[in-house]
Amino acid sequence: MAKIEIYSKEWCPYCAKAKALMRSKKLEYQEVDVTSDAMREQEMIERSRRRTVPQIFIDEQSVGGYDDLAQLNATGKLDQLLNIVSPVDLTKVYDVAIIGAGPAGMSAAIYAVRKNLSTLIIASDIGGQLGTTYEVGNYPGFQMITGPDLVEQFEKQVDQYSIDKMVGEKVAGLRVEDRCKILETAAGREIHTRSVIIATGAFKQKLNIPGEKELSGKGVVYCSTCDGPLFKDMDIAIIGGGNSGLEAAIEMNGLARKVYLISRTEWNGDSILQDKVQNAERVESLALHDPVEIHGADQVEGLTVKTLASGETRRLEVQGVFIEIGLFPNTDFVLDLLDTNERGEIKVDSRGKTGIKGVFAAGDVTDSHDKQIVIAAGAGANAALGAFEYLITQH
Repeated sequence: MAKIEIYSKEWCPYCAKAKALMRSKKLEYQEVDVTSDAMREQEMIERSRRRTVPQIFIDEQSVGGYDDLAQLNATGKLDQLLNIVSPVDLTKVYDVAIIGAGPAGMSAAIYAVRKNLSTLIIASDIGGQLGTTYEVGNYPGFQMITGPDLVEQFEKQVDQYSIDKMVGEKVAGLRVEDRCKILETAAGREIHTRSVIIATGAFKQKLNIPGEKELSGKGVVYCSTCDGPLFKDMDIAIIGGGNSGLEAAIEMNGLARKVYLISRTEWNGDSILQDKVQNAERVESLALHDPVEIHGADQVEGLTVKTLASGETRRLEVQGVFIEIGLFPNTDFVLDLLDTNERGEIKVDSRGKTGIKGVFAAGDVTDSHDKQIVIAAGAGANAALGAFEYLITQH
C-alpha cells in the first residue's frame, strides 16, 4: 500500500478538500499538522520547495498541493498509481446525475433523493467555493460560521441518504442520446442518466502575466485564508478590488508587515468592507494600477505595477502575491451544447431549465443575477424539483 502524507493546517480549506478526496477513495494517509509546529512547517517547505498548504507526498514523491492532486485524480492517474477501482457501478442508469458538490449541488441531491430518485453526485471536490470562504454571516440559521464548517453541515446531511458519490472526477463532456444523457469524465469513464443538474459553480480567475504560472505556490497564491499565515511579517501584494480582494486585505492587515492592495479600477466591493480596509493601518491602496510582471527565481521577490493614468511603472519588493480578481463559470464542457451569456454562464428559466430537455442548471454556473450561498442552495432545490417533474412526465 502506498504511503500518503499530507502536510496541513487546521483552518486550511484546501487541506480539508484534500483529506475529503482521500476519504472518498477510502485511502489511509498520514497527516502532518504544521499549524503550530514551525519545525515541521520548515520541513514541508524544504521537501516541497513550496510555501503553501497542503503539500502531499505519495511514497516520498511530491505531488504538490490540492490543485495538483485534483488534476492527478481527474485524469485517472491517481487511480492508476494507487490501483483504485471506481466505487460507482458504471453500468447503472441514474434518474439524476448532479455535477458539482457546492451548496447548489448538495441541496439538489437532498431534494432529488427525497423524491425517491436514484441520485449520483459527481464533483471535483466537496464544497466548491464555499469550502474556501473565510466567514459566512448571512446564511439563515447561523449568525456566523466558516465556509468549511458550513460545507461539513451540508455533507453530513447528504450522507444521511443513499446518494452515490464520485469525488475528484472532472466532467469533460456531456452528450444526449434520445432520452439518455451521458457524462464523459476526464479519466475516460461514462455515466448514464435520465436527467442532469449542472451545479459546477465558478473558479478563480488568473492574471495571466509573466511569472504567475512559474511562481504559483512559491509566493503566488489564490487563497488568503489557506496561505495567509505563511506570510506573517512579510510584504505582500493583493490583486483585486472586489469583495474577495477587500476581505483578503482585512485578513492580512493583522498578519503581514505591509499590504499593497492593487486594483485596475476603483474598489467595487461592499461598503462595509471598504470602510474596514480604509481603516487598516498596514494596507496601502494602489487603485487604478495594473499588475505587469511577478519577479523571482524560486520564490516571489517582487511585483511590477503600472499606473494606468501615466503609464509609469513601479516595482514593489514583496514576497507574496495574492490573486483575488473574481470568478469565471465552470462551463467549458457544455459551451457547444447549451445557451450561455457573454460570460459563459448557462441561461436558465425560473425552474432551472436549460435549452435541452432533462438538463438543468443551478447556482453560480448560471446567469442568475446574484451569487450568494443561500440563492445557490435554493436554486439547487428548485432544479431538483424541476428534474423530478420532468422525469414523471416522460413515457
